Amino acid sequence: MDKLLPFFRITSNRYAWGLLALITLLCVAAPVVSVATALAFVPGLPRQAFWGVLSLAAVIPLLIAPPIAIGALSILRLLTMTIDRLDNCVRYDPLTSVLSRVYLLNQMREQLASGGSFLMIDADHFKSVNDTYGHDVGDEALKCLAQVLRTALPPEALVGRLGGEEFGVFLPELRSCDAGCEADRLCEAMRHSGKVIAGRDINLTISIGVAQYCPAITLEQTMKLADEALYHAKRTGRDRYHIAAARDPVQVTETSSIRNATERRDRRAVA
Repeated sequence: MDKLLPFFRITSNRYAWGLLALITLLCVAAPVVSVATALAFVPGLPRQAFWGVLSLAAVIPLLIAPPIAIGALSILRLLTMTIDRLDNCVRYDPLTSVLSRVYLLNQMREQLASGGSFLMIDADHFKSVNDTYGHDVGDEALKCLAQVLRTALPPEALVGRLGGEEFGVFLPELRSCDAGCEADRLCEAMRHSGKVIAGRDINLTISIGVAQYCPAITLEQTMKLADEALYHAKRTGRDRYHIAAARDPVQVTETSSIRNATERRDRRAVA
């Protein structure tokens, strides 16, 4: 059934007209062939009567099939466009056009087998940008940050918005030291691109936490390590990156449960 679904996805007018022609041809050919076969066994049938009946068998479906097919194809075209819009809403963040949080996590899980590193990225002093220049400029700042992530990172990188001014990046097959080099390039690119946003001298910078995934820990624990590294980068001056040290998975879980509430409070203080 899944293999048949692409056939019914009307993605262009050209494809719709092609289907219309095919449907009309089948609707005309079926009765014509059936009637011609039946008339072939009628003895002594005049040739004029044969072609007359055959023409009638062709004209009737030719008049009926196109309007019905056009209506059906229009509905399929509308359904295709609606499904594509819904799919985009699920896959992409509507403001920045990077991957949504849910879709980013799903894509990351599919590539965990080959390993990689996760980057937790946060815009520095973003609240003051909104408070000083307004949320419209803040939105432009987020778009600028997303554009930097898309252009400065390698094509295979998965880039998504986790929420607010936080973004996540997964670099497949990259060790933490190589991911740190990518993070350094991101900080440098953001310094350059974030100087002027929407005509305002904002000088937006980012802080980044880097954590390498390994099979001994879960994706969530890897993200937690990156989040702790991000907090360290914020606390030590911002506009920089910090690489999380690999730790025992049991220690990661225990530390997360103990420090969770404290970190949220501290993060609000240094954001």
